[in-house]
Amino acid sequence: METPNKGDSRWGSLFKNDLQGMLLPIVLITIIGSVNIFSATYISSIYENTGLLGYFSKHIGFLFLSMAIGVILYRYDYRQLQKPHMLQRIMIATLIGMVLVLVAGSVINGARRWIVIGPVSIQPSEFAKLAAIIWTSAKLSTMRKWGKSRYNNPLTNLQGYVSERVGYMLPMLVWPIIFAVLTILQPDMGTTVLFGFSFILIYLAGFDGRFFGGAFAVAGVIGFIAARMSPYRWERIQSWFDPWPHAQDMGYQTVQGLLAVGSGGILGEGFMQGTSKYFYLPEAHTDFAFAVWAQEMGFIGAVFVVLLVAAFTYFGFRISNRSRDEFGKWLAMGITLLISGQALFNIAMVCGIMPVTGVPLPFISYGGSSLLMNFMAIGLLASVGRRNVEGVKQVGTAEALPSLREETQSRFKPAAPKSPQKTEMPGPFRPRETKKPTRRRPRSER
Repeated sequence: METPNKGDSRWGSLFKNDLQGMLLPIVLITIIGSVNIFSATYISSIYENTGLLGYFSKHIGFLFLSMAIGVILYRYDYRQLQKPHMLQRIMIATLIGMVLVLVAGSVINGARRWIVIGPVSIQPSEFAKLAAIIWTSAKLSTMRKWGKSRYNNPLTNLQGYVSERVGYMLPMLVWPIIFAVLTILQPDMGTTVLFGFSFILIYLAGFDGRFFGGAFAVAGVIGFIAARMSPYRWERIQSWFDPWPHAQDMGYQTVQGLLAVGSGGILGEGFMQGTSKYFYLPEAHTDFAFAVWAQEMGFIGAVFVVLLVAAFTYFGFRISNRSRDEFGKWLAMGITLLISGQALFNIAMVCGIMPVTGVPLPFISYGGSSLLMNFMAIGLLASVGRRNVEGVKQVGTAEALPSLREETQSRFKPAAPKSPQKTEMPGPFRPRETKKPTRRRPRSER
């Protein structure tokens, strides 16, 4: 007997299963994030007269709370989330938070994204990202797969072509679209883009690739027109393409991020020795936390973080591929895309490859809501991996794994073992007895 997700020869000696391979990068990234937050915030804490550990102590408190909730979700059966009543409760609770932040939220840096309750601020849009993934995964596991289409050519019947595909996708995207619209109203364009991962899940499930590409092209054109009509957004795009002429206004963050990353060199300036956090780099502990890390730990430290994210993505996809049910497969895939996609966007933003969008770096950027949502997602992903480890099957069999109930029943009521067929061994060699030929009597003797 063997576990169904035993690592291959390259990883088998390092990790017992994919769950361990997924958790190790997360643990290392979390440690890096905690160390980096202390280095990036101790100057601000002293300046704000909150003590040397002002921001760091809050981060540790959120970290322990997030880890506790992550462990609870790890022990929780993720399959309960796809039940209609559970889905309804999750979506309604998320909707209430999204509407409440528009009505009674606090305005910080020109955006109404947070609900402030005493010393704690909650950002509901962070939890809406995970809720959108859960909804789309549940619908993908119950709806029919995209098969033969009635309208294959948009040139002959454009209305039928579009309506057929939109009608198929709409039940899976209704809540992500609602959350995206409410997020735009805050406004928060960076978080809005992340709801597109639900659309990517539908494409990975076998949806029409031509329509998928066309939809993204249309969205790009609409986004360009919207940006061109807004002088503020158009200046941000111009500063993204060439930030140096705008180094004192719209391109200030991008320029300071590039200076911080570039000044780190190969080995970095050393822990707590970076200068960008001395009020040169805005949001040094949140959106641009990677710039502080790259400046103090250099190119080697930055590449190490990228490799950890890549390792998490690899094992997250393996957990998804080896899932024992459709919901677990798409849930694990969506969570992996959400975590690694945010990391990719943030690192690209800090390096000037993408515009400044305000997407945090998971487990490294400071933020209680983001940290809690990320650990909730990791807890659900670990729950899927845990079920993969618990399911066992005979070596060499290709049939689907049984459910937990079937597996439990089979242990209490084991099937009768099949007796092997006995093969009769040949006995000692005995020559065949030959009959003596009889001489035919002549006709005269008859």
